[in-house]
Amino acid sequence: MIARPGEVALQEVEEPTCGPGDVVVRSRAAGVCRTDLEVLHGELDRRWVRYPCIPGHEWSGVIAEVGAEVSGFGVGDRVVCEGIVWCGQCRRCRAGDTNLCENYDQLGFTRGGGYGELVLAPEHVVHRLPGHVAFETGVLVEPASVVLRALERGRLAARESVGVIGIGTLGSLAIVLARLASPARIVAYGIRDDELELACRLGADEAVDVSEGEPPPSEHDLVVETAGAVPAVELGTRLVREGGRVVLLGIAGEGKTLGSLPADRIALRDLELIGSVGYTSAAWGRLVGLLADRRVDLASIVTHRFPLEEFERAFELMENRDGIVAKIVLEHSPPG
Repeated sequence: MIARPGEVALQEVEEPTCGPGDVVVRSRAAGVCRTDLEVLHGELDRRWVRYPCIPGHEWSGVIAEVGAEVSGFGVGDRVVCEGIVWCGQCRRCRAGDTNLCENYDQLGFTRGGGYGELVLAPEHVVHRLPGHVAFETGVLVEPASVVLRALERGRLAARESVGVIGIGTLGSLAIVLARLASPARIVAYGIRDDELELACRLGADEAVDVSEGEPPPSEHDLVVETAGAVPAVELGTRLVREGGRVVLLGIAGEGKTLGSLPADRIALRDLELIGSVGYTSAAWGRLVGLLADRRVDLASIVTHRFPLEEFERAFELMENRDGIVAKIVLEHSPPG
């Protein structure tokens, strides 16, 4: 529980009350996201978080209770839940853009999330977790859905060259998911030897260190920026071919500007610069389908595991990024 910025502790809370259209899920695993640290440090706009806050927007578990009007799920079902609790009524939701729902509500930010033992969620954001997918892998459905939607917005096609900037969770997922399109090559760009090695293990054809000096020239059809840094955005516009596409997934932070980006580069090189935030419910469903059909395996992206009681160690690792860090998972003790 994050009571207020800078104040976090394990504590007992009241069990959620299951409404007629809700399910209560016993969380089994939850991913640690840098956004969770931003909630802890009070760095997010107060429009997006409500204190006291139980974090955890990347998680998986087992249904412990269903409401009287729930028909698609039962107690004992293994599930993952969208974090965005979209209303289905506003103009954005009606257009399918559930990531832009005008009535913002989100597990782990304004509602209790997967760091809690029990999580209350409406039925319409719940998806079955395929039986062969481990709970710890299930936590990656949320960030993988974010990346899948970005690749779809970037219109990645077979035999195209792809550049991925940043090799954290999103960059790692971008490498794995991009391979589904049978690209000509995938080149990863990072700043540490260990993450460059991870990129190659995940399927990158080449990994380039950009920590010192400019990388060699490239002509990618699509560049996916996941680093969340202004220099990474500028780099993306240099690595893409004329007429190519750059998808921006990284969040640099409030107040950051693209002062290093020449004003005419986008127009004169005929580039598409595409912002992509979050996932839609449809993209989430497609990602779960890929897992169910065994077309994608995300297990290798989980690099660290901690019992929930050691959340402070997990947070410290995320802060310092000591060694290879793709996805850190907190595990709840099994009931019993």
